[in-house]
Amino acid sequence: MVPKFPSREKIEKFIAANKLQTPYLGVHLDVVESNYSALRRTFPAAEVFYAVKANPAPDVVRRLVSLGASFDVASPAEIKLVI
Repeated sequence: MVPKFPSREKIEKFIAANKLQTPYLGVHLDVVESNYSALRRTFPAAEVFYAVKANPAPDVVRRLVSLGASFDVASPAEIKLVI
């Protein structure tokens, strides 16, 4: 099941309240979880590795850790982040 996205108004309110600089990336953590879970269901025998360099945002990594994901890391900082 794909999570419902926040409304455009809610997103615009968040952006205005946080005075975000551009460019920026918004990531819906429930979508990250849904996509990870779908991949695991589709390939149950596979061990799924998340490439931390693709998006090292602590909230993304934390959510994937909570789901039991494995990680592809390329630096001491990335190792520290996933631990």
